[in-house]
Amino acid sequence: MSRCGLKIPTVLNQLLLVMRITTLFVLLGFLHVSAASLSQTITLHVKRQPIEDVFSAIEKQTGYWVMYNDRLVHAAEPITIEATDMPLKDFLNKVLTPLALTYTVAHTNILIKAKDNRAFGHRTPGSETAVAEMQQQTLRGTITDGDGQPLAGVTVRIPGTTAATTSDENGVYVLTVPSGGQQISFRMVGFESREYAVAGLTTLDVVLQATVSDLDEVVVVGYGAVKKKDLTGSVASVQTQDFKDIPANSIENLLQGRASGLQIVKTSQDPGAGTTVRIRGGSSLRGSNAPLLVVDGFPLGDAGNLKQINPADIVSIEVMKDASASSIYGSRGANGVIMVTTRKAAAGKTEINAKHQTTLSQFASDIIQWTDPALMAQLDNEAKINGGMPPLYVGAVNSTGIYYPSVREIQDGTWPHFTDWADVVFRDNALTHTTTVSLANANDKTSFNLSANNFAQDGVYIKDAYNKQILNLNIKHEISKRLTVSAFNNLSRDTRTANSGLPYWRNPLWPVYDEAGGYFLAGAADYEHPLAWTDHRKSINKGTDFISSWLLDLDVVDGLNLRSQFNYKYGASITDRYEPDVYTETGTNNKGAAFLDNWMGQVYTADTYLTYDKAFGKDHALTAMLGHSYEYSLARSSALESYNFKNGALNNENMASGAPELNRHTNGQTLTKLLSFFGRMNYAYKDRYLLTLTLRADGSSKFSANHKWAYFPSGALSWKLHEEDFIKDLGIFDELKLRASYGISGNQGISPYQTLSRYGIETFFTDGAWNTAIGPGYVIGFTGVGGRYKEWGGIPNRDLKWETTAQYNLGLDVSFLRNRLRLTADYYDKHTFDLLRERYLALSSGYDRMWVNDGEIANRGVELTVDADIVRTRDWDFSGTFIFSRNVNKVVSLGDAITSGLNTDYLSGVQYEYYGNGVDPFREPSPNILAVGMPVNVFYGYRVNGILQSAAEGAAAGLQGAEAGAGEYRYMDLSQDGVFDTRDRTVIRDPNPDFLASLNLRSRYKNFDVSVFLNGVFGNDVLWSGMYNSAMYVPLRWTPDNPTQQYPSARQGRLYYTSDWFVKDGSFLRVQNVNLGYTLRFPHASWIQQARLSVNAENLFTFSSFEGYDPEVPLNGRYGGGYPKLRTFTFGIDFTL
Repeated sequence: MSRCGLKIPTVLNQLLLVMRITTLFVLLGFLHVSAASLSQTITLHVKRQPIEDVFSAIEKQTGYWVMYNDRLVHAAEPITIEATDMPLKDFLNKVLTPLALTYTVAHTNILIKAKDNRAFGHRTPGSETAVAEMQQQTLRGTITDGDGQPLAGVTVRIPGTTAATTSDENGVYVLTVPSGGQQISFRMVGFESREYAVAGLTTLDVVLQATVSDLDEVVVVGYGAVKKKDLTGSVASVQTQDFKDIPANSIENLLQGRASGLQIVKTSQDPGAGTTVRIRGGSSLRGSNAPLLVVDGFPLGDAGNLKQINPADIVSIEVMKDASASSIYGSRGANGVIMVTTRKAAAGKTEINAKHQTTLSQFASDIIQWTDPALMAQLDNEAKINGGMPPLYVGAVNSTGIYYPSVREIQDGTWPHFTDWADVVFRDNALTHTTTVSLANANDKTSFNLSANNFAQDGVYIKDAYNKQILNLNIKHEISKRLTVSAFNNLSRDTRTANSGLPYWRNPLWPVYDEAGGYFLAGAADYEHPLAWTDHRKSINKGTDFISSWLLDLDVVDGLNLRSQFNYKYGASITDRYEPDVYTETGTNNKGAAFLDNWMGQVYTADTYLTYDKAFGKDHALTAMLGHSYEYSLARSSALESYNFKNGALNNENMASGAPELNRHTNGQTLTKLLSFFGRMNYAYKDRYLLTLTLRADGSSKFSANHKWAYFPSGALSWKLHEEDFIKDLGIFDELKLRASYGISGNQGISPYQTLSRYGIETFFTDGAWNTAIGPGYVIGFTGVGGRYKEWGGIPNRDLKWETTAQYNLGLDVSFLRNRLRLTADYYDKHTFDLLRERYLALSSGYDRMWVNDGEIANRGVELTVDADIVRTRDWDFSGTFIFSRNVNKVVSLGDAITSGLNTDYLSGVQYEYYGNGVDPFREPSPNILAVGMPVNVFYGYRVNGILQSAAEGAAAGLQGAEAGAGEYRYMDLSQDGVFDTRDRTVIRDPNPDFLASLNLRSRYKNFDVSVFLNGVFGNDVLWSGMYNSAMYVPLRWTPDNPTQQYPSARQGRLYYTSDWFVKDGSFLRVQNVNLGYTLRFPHASWIQQARLSVNAENLFTFSSFEGYDPEVPLNGRYGGGYPKLRTFTFGIDFTL
């Protein structure tokens, strides 16, 4: 609805002013409105609807603005009318006459007034000359939203002149109308624009209605957009304003905890590091599990590290989760789709925005390291003695020629050296600077948004950095009323200077430099001096990306639209690494080692689709879409490796001088094509019963001719219960909608050419006892220390086909209290079968592996999102969003046990295979397995029941040798055969979380705003295999004088088996973000609209029983140590001109 409220002057002047204004509007009506104007027709069928809704319908169908006084229509009875193609004049009379109202038409305005001639606009007295008043006048008023709250920052302008202002924090505006000014316009992003005649007015109070209500909000879906209230699939919208003040390298870093069913894990804090993204769990074991990321209609690829798009340019994000929502992308959308829409210019204004943020990063917790060097030396001696080795710290020179002080020398200070290597390796404060400048402009025909971004991030390690520059241009031009063309172009460049992983755990008894000023090295094989690495290693990666998307939009005839979009993506990177012939193990062993890796990729896509939109009478509406898509993807790579330099002074610029027999030069090219046809039909009956049907056919070059094509159908139904009379009469629900969907999608996320025979050239090294070559092949060159061999890449499988996922979804959307309390709930069940997996073969076959379709996994879960506008007043807003997600996965089948080469658990008889690192049977097993009937990635190992207190206990437990002594782990003999062996292994814990939850609280008081975001993961287990190396466990270790059950004794040479001893609860609740902002508005300034100051804290607190640095670990649940998670503080300033 749209309305305008105006202040009423004193009663004494009312009659005279009304006569003047009425006369003026009548004259304008004769001059500017012909009789044909009111011959427009109205079609409207409503029952007991507010008159404001009727006025809104008039505006939408005719283009007139309806102007009225709130007081005049406040008490009006609800309107019931049945009108089909009724002339506007008759319609107005039929609606207004029973209410004792009439109207006047002036230009494009319809003025509603009482029959007793009481109008709603008045001109204040005091002017002696009406002509002078008309030549120049001061107009003032208050601008509010539909709830009566003041709107600040509304642009108030006299079209055709330079007169303009903005409303202040109380919604008040004052504007001098110049001579000749006839209209006044009110514009603000997110609200309907309004325009009124100003003749004779000095006071004009305006109500701007939000462009759309929450339910009318347009949600971007694949190849189209629908209103949120008309969604039939499961789509979550992310509120981008929640993270507008948070700096980030990529979009994915901002989405953690922001949408139900979306799991994002970031385990690396290195500059420029990516993330792992999952929607409703993983659907594949060897194929891709990452969702598709689509930006402005361009499918850019797997989500995880979309570094090319500046997060400040994003205006909306939709997460498409069920098959009905994502199957329009066929095989590309098998793992869900994340839709991103970038910023466009607002109509009728030029806007310049400049934003700068400085981020300070510090460790959120202390580094666990040795602070007592004497205790460290004592423990080292103890461990060596318990392991049958001579102690090291005895005040003597060891075999490498290095003097190791005695424990007494360290205690009494005779040994002068103690180095805090963490202080040497890490920066005290790592800084990140983010600067964005944008220019947006729009007129009647053309709009554009141009932005530039610079992102400069220092890592916490010294000389570790990441820099990125982005240039983005969005442009749209209306060629004619039916034809528009738009383009999205993005250029980015990034540089990563890597120096992470420096050994801050180095022996604190060693000094940084020796007496001669060189690096202090503890022997010739000391390759862990962090400053030597920093000064002499080289590792630089440079990347360039260009994205271009062009869209042609043609309204062929009314109701029929043709869209054709051409997309191009280019990416190139070069990685330059060098290991010198000193200080590093690789470089020393090879007399220098140089590596140069190049990659280049290009993707072309062309999409063309027709959309037909038609309403049939008042009960039926149909939208049908039919389209075609073609994708061409080319990638080329080359790798150069050189060793054994005669002179390493030129490092990578001297690669040709390496030893020819050890040099490795490889290159490769992959080409894939995807041809698709798709269609979708949306049908609505009485805007109450909604049906969506989708079908996509994909043909992929990755499969052979007999399995190249696959077909992915889906269907969805929704029922708007709140439109039913029996629900309406309850007066409770603003929305009550049931949704149900079912669909099938596919996955082709494997490397190409798996249906063909493959081989490659590899380099191997040998010392006479072992070599690095793994896999069948034959040597084609041998020098005595190494050579090259030709390796078979795998046996071809011409019957390889699509991995298929079938999913159904049940959903409920509810809103109450004038849409201030909103709830969305979903239950889903998806099964993936014909899993794309690698089957390992016996070496006697001449091959080591082949790709097959074998196995099935299932994911089931529930999702809940609750949004609440708790307080909404003029000065204070308070709202919150709670999100809950639970996903339970299970391995249903792994194929035939014999042909698939599965293992069998001795205790349960369950079939399993190792999963993750080490799945290759020629390497050590992984602690994660795939076990039929159990969740993916469960931990497999031994159970421990405390610490042995005597050798007799060890013997009774079936242990032998050193593992049976006092102070060792008491491994449980689960097989009860009196022997500790592999038959005692079992599933020990599960790294998959029970549920994810987040809470986002937002509040505004006048110009201040604050938000607090909490995010948690609950019920997951973490395997910390390196726990025994931690300095914090030393006081708790077993000794004869301290026969504890908490930690084993210190013993060098102990074999650490995967066991539940190392599995800890990984649940955590994190205060992930706290943001405080203050917005200053300048309603009377001509050069600036507003400025914003913000302070943001990331990773403020973490509540967890986990004793490591951070419980957020990779999806396999394995904790690798590293360094504490970073706590960041960001200070930002934002200007809008």
